[in-house]
Amino acid sequence: MSTDASGQVAERVAVFPLNVVLFPGGLLPLRIFEPRYLRMVSECMRHDAPFVVVPIVDGEESGGVATIAATGTLARIIDWEQRDDGLLGLLCEGGQRVAIGDTEVEHDRLLRAQVVPLRPPRPQALPSDLAWAADLLDELLRRIGPPFDRLISADPATEPSADHVVNRLIEILPLPLAEKCALSDIDDSVARLQRLSGLINPAGSQRDD
Repeated sequence: MSTDASGQVAERVAVFPLNVVLFPGGLLPLRIFEPRYLRMVSECMRHDAPFVVVPIVDGEESGGVATIAATGTLARIIDWEQRDDGLLGLLCEGGQRVAIGDTEVEHDRLLRAQVVPLRPPRPQALPSDLAWAADLLDELLRRIGPPFDRLISADPATEPSADHVVNRLIEILPLPLAEKCALSDIDDSVARLQRLSGLINPAGSQRDD
């Protein structure tokens, strides 16, 4: 660990570049087969440490060393299994958002980066005119099934936050990665949901279905 110029504590963690955007509280199933990531998983499980999931700006998920975005999300392994196809299956959960600092490429092409925690945004309630987005999310989570259905609120009377609704929709909807990254850069969750609403409900009308 070290301290950056702003006095924030920075930590070096392994980097997993992916064509996904992960938010705090999100779930990410992974299949691990490359030696560098098997080593990363072994280290994380041995030391109960996170790795950071970072969207790819240029390059591929496997093989080479990709160019990565400036921000990512810490992820912890919450479950694992040896799959029938011989690959290691993981279920990871998103933690804190972080800014990516200096990176280095290790001998097996595993990236490791200096990361600084970003201040969490203030939680916001879901506006009534965007309540349809919560219904859409629940419908999608049920259709996708395990493990994502566990993200459905156990108490139907509890209103989900704007943060939960928009972040889960960004994670699971088949949007271009560049659009997901642009949405993730919007700190205000209601503004983020309004922009997302314009993409998936361009007429701007309230949904009753």
